[in-house]
This record gives sequence, C-alpha cells and structure tokens, in this order.
Amino acid sequence: MRAFSSILCLLVLLFGCQSKEQGNMPDKGKEETITEEAGKQNEVDLKNFFKPDNTVANFLGDGNEFASYTEKTNWLNEQFVGTIVDNGGVSLMTIYKITEDAIEIIFKEPIDFDTPFPTIEELEHLQPVETYLATPIQKGTSFGKWKIVETNTTVETPYKTFKKAIVLEEKGENYVNRKYFVEGLGEIKTESIMDTNQGETYTVTSALQSITTIE
Repeated sequence: MRAFSSILCLLVLLFGCQSKEQGNMPDKGKEETITEEAGKQNEVDLKNFFKPDNTVANFLGDGNEFASYTEKTNWLNEQFVGTIVDNGGVSLMTIYKITEDAIEIIFKEPIDFDTPFPTIEELEHLQPVETYLATPIQKGTSFGKWKIVETNTTVETPYKTFKKAIVLEEKGENYVNRKYFVEGLGEIKTESIMDTNQGETYTVTSALQSITTIE
C-alpha cells in the first residue's frame, strides 16, 4: 500500500511539473499574430502623403520674401503626382513617383507659365533624382541626407494645429532643415535654421495657410 502511495505521489508530481512547464511555454500562434498586427500598424499608404487632386495650397512664409508660395497639386495617375510651386519669383514643377516603399522625385525644374506636365509614357522612362520619403515611417529611418526624427509630434500652422505629424530632418555643419508631414495632406510645413558667421541664427519657415479645390 505504501508502495502504491509513493508511486501515486510521483505521478502527481510528474504531471504537475509537466503542466507547469507547458503553461510557461510561449504560444507560437499568439506571437505570430502579435507580430502581424504590429507590422500592419507600421504599414502606411504613401499615396496619403500628397494633397488631393486639383487643389491649391497657400503657404505663409516668414524670414524670407520668397518663403510664401502657392502649391498646385495634380494627380497624373495612381503612380505619378505633379506639383507646381510658385513663390512669386519662380515656378517650379516637381513630379513624384510612388513606389511600394518610397516616394521618388523624378523631375524637378523651373518652368514657364502654363508649361504642361510630361506624358505618362515620358515619365515612365525618367530615373529618380532623389528620395522624398521612404518607409518604414518610424524614428531613425534614413534616406539620402534626410532622417525621420519624430512620428507623433504636434505642429501649429495658420491652417490648423496638426497632431501625429512626421518630422524629417537634414543636418549640416551650420544649418538644420526640417519637413513636416501629415497623412491626408503630405507636407504642411518647412523650416530652415542657419547659424551665421556673426553668431546669429537665421530662420525661414513656410506653413500651410489654406487649401482650396480648383473648380
């Protein structure tokens, strides 16, 4: 009887230990689900980083006579977006190509008044000039001279106060350039800060003031 009791105790201890170990084992399926959900949260649609088609955005500038400008946005198709920026001194046409993991600038030149956009066939043969924005959209992502330094900051503009703005930064020996983006409108503010040889700080900003749709 004592032998049977000893065996029974051993079995209870053995199965108890196994159950405890199994309870501490990681749930592989659960881990994979969490990883997939985290990945989806980091996914962004790069098409959301442009203003709507046929809109004109007005930017209010400070620190330079050419810091104020208008930006006209035209969606040429689902992949190519063109903008024309006019600051009163020059009109600049920029064309962007949206890829799976980046927005590339493929054309950027001063133009004459009413210069038409290139055809889609012409655009498809152009090579990237520089990377405008790249994924993943998270702190530390770098491309060219730019680096994402914030992804959840508050930005005040004459148009409105934006939350969860993304900040890109380019640093040099005596200057810092920043771009501010929000999903749904793209670039909403730029800031350039330069230290002069006289020990002064020179700042130029351009911030979204209004946006209208062209009839």
